[in-house]
Amino acid sequence: MLFLFCPQKWQEASNREAAILSYLGEQVPLIYCLEAEPQQGEEEQKVEERLLYPLECFIFGEDPSVGLEKLQQYSGSSSAQQCGRVFKEGETVYSCRDCAIDPTCVLCIECFQKSVHKSHRYKMHASAGGGFCDCGDLEAWKTGPCCSQHDPGTSDECVMDPGLRERAQTLFHLLLRYTTDMLVWEDTNELSEELKVKEDTYFCVLYNDEHHSYDHVIYTLQRAIACDQNQAQIYTGRKAVKRGTLRSCQQAKDNIRVSILGKPLRVEILHTAIMAHQTFALRLGAWFQKIIGYSVGLREVFCQVALEPAADDNNPCLISRLMLHDAKLYKGARKVVHELIFSSLLMDTEYKRQFAMKFTEHYKQLQEDFISDDHQRNISITALSVQIFTVPTLARQLIDEGSVIKVIIDTVMDMMREHLDSNQRFHFQGHNPDKFFRVQVIFHDLRYILISKPSVWTETLREKFLEGLHVFLRFLCCMQGMEEVKRQLGQHVEVEPEWEAGFSLQMQLRHILAMFQDWCSSDERVLLLAFQECHRALMSCTNQPFRSEPTDSYMCKQILHARPYKVSQEPVSIHLPISRLLAGLYVLLCQTGVCIYVFQLQLNFTELAEQPLRCVVLAAQVCADMWRRNGLSLVSQVYYYQDLKCRDEMFDKDIIMLQIAASKMDPNHFLMLVLLRFELFDVFNGNSSSKDQVVKQWNRLTEEMLYLIIIIVGERYVPGISNVTKEDVTMREVIHLLCIQPMAHSSLVKNLPENESHETWLETVVSKVAIFKKPGVSGHGLYELKKECLKEFNPFFYHYSRPQHSKVRALRPPVPPPFCPGFSNIVYLLCCDIFIHILRRIFQKAAEDRSSRWTEPMIQRVWLLLPHTVSLSSSSVSCVVFAQSVQDKEKAERKRKAEAAKAHRQKIMAQMSAMQKNFIESNKMLYDNMPESSIQSDTAASVESFDVDESRVAVGPEQGVCSTDWGAQICILCQEEQEVQAQAPAMVLTACVQRSTVLTQDRGKTLSPEGCYPLFMPPDLAVGTHTGSCGHVMHATCWQKYFEAVQNTTRNRLHADLIIDLENGEYMCPLCKSLCNTVIPLIPSKLIFVPPESVFSMPKFSRSITEMLGVCATTVHRVGLQTAPNDLCPYVPVMSWNTCAYTIQAIGNVGLVLSIPALYQEEAVDLQPSAVSTAFNHLYLLHLVTMGHMLQVLLYACHIGKDFQLLSRCLSSSLSFLRLRAGVPGVESVKRGVLPFLRCAALFFNCLTGVPPPEELSESPESQLPLLCSYLSLPSNLFQLFQQHRDVVTNLIKRYKYSIPCNCANKLYYLRNRLIDLPEDYSVLLNQASHFKCPNSSDDERKHPTLCLQCGVMLCAQSPCCQQQLNGEEVGACTAHAAICGAGVGMFLRVRECEIILMASKTRGSPYPAPYLDDYGETDPQLGRGNPLHLCPERYRKLHHMWQQHCILEEIARSLELLNVMFPFEWQMI
Repeated sequence: MLFLFCPQKWQEASNREAAILSYLGEQVPLIYCLEAEPQQGEEEQKVEERLLYPLECFIFGEDPSVGLEKLQQYSGSSSAQQCGRVFKEGETVYSCRDCAIDPTCVLCIECFQKSVHKSHRYKMHASAGGGFCDCGDLEAWKTGPCCSQHDPGTSDECVMDPGLRERAQTLFHLLLRYTTDMLVWEDTNELSEELKVKEDTYFCVLYNDEHHSYDHVIYTLQRAIACDQNQAQIYTGRKAVKRGTLRSCQQAKDNIRVSILGKPLRVEILHTAIMAHQTFALRLGAWFQKIIGYSVGLREVFCQVALEPAADDNNPCLISRLMLHDAKLYKGARKVVHELIFSSLLMDTEYKRQFAMKFTEHYKQLQEDFISDDHQRNISITALSVQIFTVPTLARQLIDEGSVIKVIIDTVMDMMREHLDSNQRFHFQGHNPDKFFRVQVIFHDLRYILISKPSVWTETLREKFLEGLHVFLRFLCCMQGMEEVKRQLGQHVEVEPEWEAGFSLQMQLRHILAMFQDWCSSDERVLLLAFQECHRALMSCTNQPFRSEPTDSYMCKQILHARPYKVSQEPVSIHLPISRLLAGLYVLLCQTGVCIYVFQLQLNFTELAEQPLRCVVLAAQVCADMWRRNGLSLVSQVYYYQDLKCRDEMFDKDIIMLQIAASKMDPNHFLMLVLLRFELFDVFNGNSSSKDQVVKQWNRLTEEMLYLIIIIVGERYVPGISNVTKEDVTMREVIHLLCIQPMAHSSLVKNLPENESHETWLETVVSKVAIFKKPGVSGHGLYELKKECLKEFNPFFYHYSRPQHSKVRALRPPVPPPFCPGFSNIVYLLCCDIFIHILRRIFQKAAEDRSSRWTEPMIQRVWLLLPHTVSLSSSSVSCVVFAQSVQDKEKAERKRKAEAAKAHRQKIMAQMSAMQKNFIESNKMLYDNMPESSIQSDTAASVESFDVDESRVAVGPEQGVCSTDWGAQICILCQEEQEVQAQAPAMVLTACVQRSTVLTQDRGKTLSPEGCYPLFMPPDLAVGTHTGSCGHVMHATCWQKYFEAVQNTTRNRLHADLIIDLENGEYMCPLCKSLCNTVIPLIPSKLIFVPPESVFSMPKFSRSITEMLGVCATTVHRVGLQTAPNDLCPYVPVMSWNTCAYTIQAIGNVGLVLSIPALYQEEAVDLQPSAVSTAFNHLYLLHLVTMGHMLQVLLYACHIGKDFQLLSRCLSSSLSFLRLRAGVPGVESVKRGVLPFLRCAALFFNCLTGVPPPEELSESPESQLPLLCSYLSLPSNLFQLFQQHRDVVTNLIKRYKYSIPCNCANKLYYLRNRLIDLPEDYSVLLNQASHFKCPNSSDDERKHPTLCLQCGVMLCAQSPCCQQQLNGEEVGACTAHAAICGAGVGMFLRVRECEIILMASKTRGSPYPAPYLDDYGETDPQLGRGNPLHLCPERYRKLHHMWQQHCILEEIARSLELLNVMFPFEWQMI
């Protein structure tokens, strides 16, 4: 125990750092990286005793427990008040929609449960990993910043003993430098003298990466170093795969590199001492977190050491070294470093600021390393940006002092400079998608910086923000006009151009553009300067120059001086970010009232409108099929241009720019420019072609041009264009969505634009315009529009897509709100000369005889615009006259067509009437006989029903007559009808046989068919064989042909084995698509009960029925005993009765073991049983079994009620049962407990004899017991059975009394199994999952906690750590558990994914909606929406019925059939 004296020696040493290093150099190699693998826990124990304990003693100067107690007395309440819990990948986190500053502010589940936010509007989602809990951060929350556990307290001062501070500083400086040196180790480095060792052995170290799969690495190691699979699995991650000399390790390294195809694995050779010190350095990371968690003072000392400048000015501080080397670290080391930063530097405001400045200083280098890295962002040091840039005060400081906006944009620009063409515009053809994706991630940081706009501006902030905006505009200049397209003529484009990258970039910038505008709107001076800067940037762009000089165009005595340009002939680009940003800033200027400054710039609105107008015309021409030869790439671009994902910063901004131009330009000139760009100027000037194809294109373009005018004039729901609010805009969007069809809440959210905080403001308006309809057992809740809101519907709503336009009715739109003063001139478009001329030309075309020059949509749009035109201008009288003549002509044409259709209908009806009269005359005899035959049939039916009612007894000598039979059945395949007869060809029912544990009383028991005789079911009903049918009937021959056809066609189908198992005879029912694996032949019910006079002349079944009986029995035997088919096995007929018994038990509540001797024929006795003896045998055995069950129920009742006196009296003799009277607890328990048994018996004998039960049985549930007793020929007082059979029963009771174990009385009465009880609030399950620990691993890899709904066990699913061997094959934890718990059938809830998994075998499974719904009646798979979830009892009851009725296999088959599986999922790995 010499290490206990080391702290004292270190204190006395002249060079304490050298003394400590020498000790580490001696001890660390003796603990880590030994030749023999240490036992679990042994290595950690040595580390604690020999290394960490002495270090703690050195810090405190005494025993750590004593020193820690003193420290807490000094510090008081100054311990850490922030949670700081680091999230693992997949861990559930919570965000309050009411209180969070931004969506990145989240809580861990423990803090959330103890916070005020639990009663607020919150969201939950799975963390990507790498973040930490914001509980205690005052800048993250508007209210409730702390949970009850992290109350900030009152004292912020930290009092520490000076000696403790000095020792901590010394040790932290030494150990952090030691940790940094070890983690950033390079091949050229050498160990210091204190750490060197004499041993000369090496390790060949393997580092796994994200390029190579888990299985690939295992296979490579098996080949390269000749190890088995289990050993190879241990080596994954960062492991030493070879220990030996330098030469042998080099050989292993070469072998591994040769075995890998493509990018090689990272393999290094390290000295054993270096490997040991690196391992201990990682362990020190966790130790640092523990020590600095004791006190704020210790944390401050650590932060000072980490940020302390290096002695050499050329070297950065320790934390900077770790950051800059992050991309070279392996995954485990990165996590340790990041968690250490979280728990230290990010827990204190001042040190967080200093760290943020360091982070910004190295930002470009860190991002370059991330781009070339192969790991995901959540384990990269760059992911820490969300913890820094989202803090409002810190973001302002970084803008002021670090020019962080400029730094971020310069970083992006440098990385994308390779994509610039000769015109300095981006061109992404042939780009690297992975690298491009990583570059785009940098835009997240820019969004974080801008997520909270400032309330107070300083001069420095204005200057730095405008500097960043200037750099951002330079970046946008490279996007302005990028990736131009030119209309393809002649032949189709050979290679589709790259377009996804440009739109992906546009989607990343969508919120950033809006946030820049939002920042500008908060300060008038910044807004005006930003507008001027944006205008200069637009004018400086050399993109898309005109290729000719301006010319004059004439129409209606109006002259337009403009440059000629045709979209169909010249290059055009859909990317115009600067033009659109300028439009947004212009509207903001109009809102603030400083619009007068804009006119001093003398803007050329014709030039400003040019580029957006080209985009609108391009979309119109694509809609008119003029760009077909350009392929799908252009169609996709136009789709996204108008789609929700991009339209707010693309299409909507283009419309705003056109509205700006229309409000400032001469209306005649504006419309002439529109006609020129739509290439309709000559058409409306009278110079048009007569080709049909060209005319169709012109008609379509005319429709689109009129639609554009409607949008420019009528779409005013933009704040600044009219006096509306964001709430008004959202309400209008919701109304127009619900006008198409009722929609679910999630569908509404998906179709509404969201801001940078992912909010749509739907909840604030939806209750005003819609009524919520709750869902049923399936489906989801729907919102239906209120009738009074229909008046707000506009059929020409500009956000409708083409499919949505086709669903709406053509109604007159409502009156829009008035324009703001800056846009009021737009209405003059509708009364100018050019517009009147356009209307006149359209009506002239409609009045002509040639109908190809006008269309109905064209007239609809004109009729919409005409009233506004009439109200604004008196010069439109001629247009009204034309319109009236066109309308009269249309009415006359419709009237003529209606009269012709009416005459045609009358002619057809007259012909049908004459044919009907002829048919009645020719079949007069048939109609005359019909009433008499119907009366006879009714009389016969009534007589027959009267006979049936005479005797309804199913057991015993008084058994009634089988009055019902199968009758004539129709084959679902050939549709032919056939009577079910013994000698006729067989008719069969589709059926499915499967093993089941639904009734088990010992869940979890190992299921093995060996060692038990199948006739006698085990008392715990551990496993049984269930047979079910959908009830559809076929001819046996038709089924055989169908089955052969299914086998032939399914073998060629892709992944058909996932749906049906051909080897086991599975098929889908031809009618309902239920999964089946056998058939059950139909047998006439009258043959089961044979009258006495027919005993010796029993008819035999046809060969076809006999064969089908064999098919059914063989399937039950094979499935039930899990054995190969064997017709000669004596268990084959036994298993048939076994499945009958189990199926009846599954329908009822208790067991009925079919052991009636009359059902079998002994081979040694050559006697035919008599019908009379059979009836008596049935009744006698039923009496015995009923008395046995009554005794079981009574024993159970006495045991539960602890009435041992009654128990001993009843077991004394059978006469004691007769003395029991009503009101005694045991009697009432027997009555209740025997009912399920009697129901099962009634079901069985009804199927066996065909005697119908009393009709009152289904009508009066309260009188079931006497009715069942009557039907089963039992006395109404069941206790009389003990008197009737007292001679036999007395002896049996005595034997039973002495043989029954005293502790099994509570097991004699079986209760019906149910699925486990689930909590009402889903967050309770998430909390359980957060505390789940994998039983086989301790790493931090993402786990998938999965709950078995049958037994409640939590499993580690879809993870290699918990794979097991099942029948010689590796399977996942759920598959292995289902084999034991459900005989291969499983129902699991994946907690973090909120999804049910149904499993039926090792290869088949399907997802199923979880029974948890949000407040809008919708499920939330993968927690994508994150709304609070609550248990829906009806849906869970549906799941319960599916399980009890053995429908899981059928549900899986139907689900897979609908999915049309293309890529098989490895269900056995779950």
